[in-house]
Amino acid sequence: MTEEQFLARWKSERGMYEAWGQHVASKIIEGIGKVAPFPADLFIRIPPKPRAKTEASILEKAFRRNKNYTNPYAEITDKIGVRFVVLLGRDIDLICQIIEECVHWTCSRDRDFQREQEERPIHFEYAAVHFVVRCRYETRIGNHLVMAETPCEVQVKTILQHAYSELTHDTLYKPSVIASAGMKREAAKSMALLEATGDYFEKVVTLVEAATEPAKGLSLHIGEIYRNFIGRPPEVTRAEGLILEAYDDNIGTNASERVKALLIAKPYICKKIQARAANGLLYRQPSILIVYLMVAELPSKAKTEWPFVPDELRPIYTDLGISFDGY
Repeated sequence: MTEEQFLARWKSERGMYEAWGQHVASKIIEGIGKVAPFPADLFIRIPPKPRAKTEASILEKAFRRNKNYTNPYAEITDKIGVRFVVLLGRDIDLICQIIEECVHWTCSRDRDFQREQEERPIHFEYAAVHFVVRCRYETRIGNHLVMAETPCEVQVKTILQHAYSELTHDTLYKPSVIASAGMKREAAKSMALLEATGDYFEKVVTLVEAATEPAKGLSLHIGEIYRNFIGRPPEVTRAEGLILEAYDDNIGTNASERVKALLIAKPYICKKIQARAANGLLYRQPSILIVYLMVAELPSKAKTEWPFVPDELRPIYTDLGISFDGY
């Protein structure tokens, strides 16, 4: 295949590849949304955007890099690619599992930094997981009929690994730049530092999770109560953690059961929350139920430990028939 023939085919099929890349990215994001501990747009640190190779780039790879391809058009598997960047190494495992279990494609793990580190434990260099996912069947996606076996490269890496690849891609891995021994040494040192930093990130997150686990558990329980009694899904924000943390020393045991008993005894509380939830973020937090409980049981503590401006708390005292200014 000549360069002209290669380029003509790429121009005619590029739209199909872009449709396949977008489909792959969408399916992975959908999978993340189902299993990640928080929304996909927060779990992924850089928005994944499928990118097709430019004409110059694909021609240079096919004909100028001494790759010894026998069929470069078929053998270049990253004509379209998408990158998923996450915070922690363990987040990589979650995305890898989603990719490998998806029924819409077949996939091969063509690069795995963990395996490479086991094989070369004293080397510090580019680290990521690379998959090639291929369309399992001829599939219509939008206006394009995507052929079976159409490939898309998916890279999965941490934000620190991404920083390293951005730093070194144009210097160590491009044939136009000859990497000196000094450049390689400095790059290896930076990768070693990033790997150590990644380990510290994991330890910090583990410690934070252990410290916040009780509050998260309570939030989940009362979130279910909120959903059942208020009749709408809660919208948890940072305010949830601040409220639960403020009342942590005084909530006591069996808080979920006491909240239920309060809502059953005073059903008008649910109507008050329903009416204010549309325009009041505070009333969309599950912890608003804890606030009512605290005001009902410990009005003095509820006021002194309240983490926000007092006027936000006053209506709850009024709802419960308790004098706000009396405490």
